[in-house]
Amino acid sequence: MQPSSETGLSNPFEMNGKTVWVTGSASGIGKAIAELFAHCGADLVLHGLGQREVTEPMQRKFQGWGRRVCVVDGDLTDADSCASMVAQIRGELGGLSCLVNCAGGSPLKSAISQMSEDDWDHVIEKNLKSVFLTARAALPLLKEAAAAGQGPSVVNVSSTVTRTGGVPGGACYATAKGGVEVLTRALAKELAADGIRVNAVAPGLIDTPFHGRDVKEAYAGRIDSIPLGRVGEPQDLAGPVLFLASDAASYVTGEIIEVSGGTRLSP
Repeated sequence: MQPSSETGLSNPFEMNGKTVWVTGSASGIGKAIAELFAHCGADLVLHGLGQREVTEPMQRKFQGWGRRVCVVDGDLTDADSCASMVAQIRGELGGLSCLVNCAGGSPLKSAISQMSEDDWDHVIEKNLKSVFLTARAALPLLKEAAAAGQGPSVVNVSSTVTRTGGVPGGACYATAKGGVEVLTRALAKELAADGIRVNAVAPGLIDTPFHGRDVKEAYAGRIDSIPLGRVGEPQDLAGPVLFLASDAASYVTGEIIEVSGGTRLSP
């Protein structure tokens, strides 16, 4: 990153020369994050699970911007699949500067008294085990980036449900995201000596396909209680994630930034 000739200062949000893997980048928050990183100069690893009809057009779009782009398609809850994707990243792009763990979801809602063990395991694996397996698989590449002075980082996506307990029937999802926040802090401690920063963002109510319904209609009452007076958009998360991955946050690790329109302030 070169200093500006006019000011002598560098742009800390410039991502030229960095390679970023955004899991779950085929839709919603992940897609918005990938687009912003590409706009700021990063090379991209796009990921989906059986979603090449979305990620491949994104690849062509970002390549048109002059970015190098790799598309991986695999199950983040399977260790062999994660290892295979990392091998593909190394082969096609040569390394990795940042991992954004955005993939997840809340496909099954049930009261604890009625939830099956299989359903519990599925939600935990989708939202927590996937973060563990992906981070573990990517660590060799991130350590190489640290040794090369690239300032690597991991940014996880949690949720404000870790503070509220979640919606009715969402105990398992809230528990999984709580695990993501604890894992974020634990990894930040473990990897600090390697020069790898680990942080997270915790979105509030965001208008994405995650909800499977019209968010503005379904949560009208809840939106009224948000201090900023609106539901969040995927782009609202992209900026904070970029900050945490950038040189502007070079002294930030082990933090979770809530992105919720001020919901924490509501009575």
